[in-house]
Amino acid sequence: MRVLAFDTATAACTVAVASEERVLAELTLQVPRAHSTRLMPLIAQALREAGVDRRELDAIAVGVGPGSFTGLRIGLATAKGLALALDKPVVPVSTLAAAAYGTGAQIGLVVPLFDAKRDQVFSAVYAAGDRDPAPWVEVLGPVNLHVDELVERVRTIRAGMQHTWQFVTLCGDVAETHAPRFGPDQAVRVAAAGALLPRGSAVAALGLSLLKRGGGVAPDALVPIYLRKSEAESLWEARKSRSAP
Repeated sequence: MRVLAFDTATAACTVAVASEERVLAELTLQVPRAHSTRLMPLIAQALREAGVDRRELDAIAVGVGPGSFTGLRIGLATAKGLALALDKPVVPVSTLAAAAYGTGAQIGLVVPLFDAKRDQVFSAVYAAGDRDPAPWVEVLGPVNLHVDELVERVRTIRAGMQHTWQFVTLCGDVAETHAPRFGPDQAVRVAAAGALLPRGSAVAALGLSLLKRGGGVAPDALVPIYLRKSEAESLWEARKSRSAP
């Protein structure tokens, strides 16, 4: 099986083409507010470098968030359009899971931390498996929490772990910022700089694993994980509430 995979929910616009055996091509750009103009050229380049015609794809794997509202809409609209044009299924992949898997962690917990403003984060907690995504377990999430509440939840999870490998790997765009709040603990580490954000190769690996287990959906069934309302929606509701009699 071959998949085209991409994620636009974070600062990274990342694309990969992969088979079950290996990653055939991967391209990532971090250019602010440019996903709408960069995604399709990156997809075309990745397919070209992989030597794969889009008609040879078996599915489209796409990051469904949580993350940037604008970025998510760009990514999901592109995935739906390609899937409809090619008559292929779409595989929704959690952006948090892709970030966690992309750290390369093989033991302990992996906690992605993405900025949700006002000291809150989009997060989840995963128990790492091996390089096959199937053994990975989602222990918590996805959630939108104040970072201190997340720290307490992670502490509780670690206390209840039945083995000694209580390592915690943090990733995400605010992992370095919030790492000290997890305490002066040698078992807590921040992922390498190149593994903080989701990578297309991780979306592809998770997508292939889900596809083999029947995780593909029709394009119309693809929905984002927002976790909260957009700032525009919140402002509109606040104005509506103030103007109500």
